[in-house]
Amino acid sequence: MIHFQVDMQDLTRIESALGMMKDKTKYVLRAAINTTAKQTVTLLADEANREYYISKAKVRKTLSIDRATVGTLTAIVTSAEPVNELYDFKVSPRTYIRGSGVPRGYKGNVRRDKNAGSLVLKPGSGGDQYRAFVVKYKSGHMTVGQRVPGKRMKSQPDKEFVKSLLSPSTPNMLGYEEGVYGVVEPQMYDMLQRNIQKQIRRFLG
Repeated sequence: MIHFQVDMQDLTRIESALGMMKDKTKYVLRAAINTTAKQTVTLLADEANREYYISKAKVRKTLSIDRATVGTLTAIVTSAEPVNELYDFKVSPRTYIRGSGVPRGYKGNVRRDKNAGSLVLKPGSGGDQYRAFVVKYKSGHMTVGQRVPGKRMKSQPDKEFVKSLLSPSTPNMLGYEEGVYGVVEPQMYDMLQRNIQKQIRRFLG
């Protein structure tokens, strides 16, 4: 969750710049804050795509903006999304194959700066029967699955349960501590200042 606010120093500077039109200060700020919030959504999607194997469109889909108003000069950008599936990122091969043609080894990766890792239960072990594989459900949904030792399917007790392999959620990828927010934050406040100046010029004609 990212908040956009301005301090009293910004208010004073805008009032001074507007002069006789200082009653328009809150309108200037509302427009500048909302424009910056919208631009930040683009920045977050671009940076997430640069660091992770995830599409910009998928990131944008999780983002929403609570826009600033004249009465509440705060905008909030929020990302809400359950944990992503590994298949949404980089998996090789990505094709669904049945029977004897199933590859002996799949690899997957989330970050672009990391090497792809083998998707097996015990990395490095030979002949691991719990290698990951691409699953295609009746709905048409495809994912990377892996059998779970000792756990059986409720509908078919004679078969081992297959779990979908997951990756970090979009909010985690964008987050404060380990996500792309640290790269985007300085640009956000630079954009806010530029947008304030742009709105001042617009109101002054």
